[in-house]
Amino acid sequence: MPVLAGVISSSGKPVSAKQNLSSPRPRGLLVLCQLLGLALLLLPSCTHAESLDDAAHELAMKVCLAPHRQAIKVRWQESPGSSEYLSESRRKVFLDQIAACGMEAAENSDAPILTVTIQVTPSKALLFANSAEAVNGPPIYVVEIPRASLLVPRDAVPTPQLRRELVWQQEKPIQSAIEWQDPAAQERFLFLLSDGLFLRFHFENNAWKWMDSAELPAAGRRSRSEETTLFYSHPKERVELVLGKKVCEITLNAYVSFTCGGAELGERTAKLSSSCTESPRYLLAGSGDYTQADRISLAVAEVAAPADENYSGSLDMPGPVLDVSVAENSKSATAVVKNLSTGNYEVYRITAACSN
Repeated sequence: MPVLAGVISSSGKPVSAKQNLSSPRPRGLLVLCQLLGLALLLLPSCTHAESLDDAAHELAMKVCLAPHRQAIKVRWQESPGSSEYLSESRRKVFLDQIAACGMEAAENSDAPILTVTIQVTPSKALLFANSAEAVNGPPIYVVEIPRASLLVPRDAVPTPQLRRELVWQQEKPIQSAIEWQDPAAQERFLFLLSDGLFLRFHFENNAWKWMDSAELPAAGRRSRSEETTLFYSHPKERVELVLGKKVCEITLNAYVSFTCGGAELGERTAKLSSSCTESPRYLLAGSGDYTQADRISLAVAEVAAPADENYSGSLDMPGPVLDVSVAENSKSATAVVKNLSTGNYEVYRITAACSN
């Protein structure tokens, strides 16, 4: 009977020499297994990821497996209720990965279109890449993640919190105010509506200096703030005056003048942008009378109940909020408040800062 020599493995366990000297597997079977594994990778199967960021990366890796890599046009398609899931950061993860694989994202009209879509169900989210127009590649790639992975703990991401800074105060009533920066000269101005006048201030030497004033049109010489207000029109890229429901253009040359037409005031919402989130938030003021202090809140919806969980921050003011106007860059707003302690009318700059 032959004697079998013992071999000690790296773990210290004896291993039969006969096992180590057994004949190798057939090479043809090994090649077949390799080809089968490659075929499985190329099939449009659904794989799983732990987060949406991981899913974007994994989906890009699937696209990279296309035999013929070429320039593509990427189109993002979001279903209702999922508009915030395909964020700019996740799109960048996807685009960076396919670029690393040699697939340029181009806007060339001749390039095939790759449509990236997210579909959210009660239990999961599916991220699709449809390359039906691409050549030599499977039409659909799919990555699945649990629905719970879409929910990020509130304390894990920065949330915008409102901050206030006193800009101006005076004894005479202020109906409305707005800050504006001249895009050509980069000079800063403060406009006030007070006592039937349009007042223009210029920022110099770290202080607001009175520049000039102009009488408001007759319809605007009223005391109720909701009838006369200033706002910045983003479509027209200029500050305008609202008298009742009519809009007046303001000419800001050597002298201030107004041109009031018959145009009706359209939808005007106080949207404030923040670096914390990609979508703007809405500024909501209190609804109390002029004898109560108000609170300005930041909400994800234009209309929200006082106890709505969509509020991401709020700011107590020293009196009733008479008017709120958003600046041209949407990164700050101007709030007019009557201070109940001093009786003065105050103008505050409202911004949204990131806080954990």
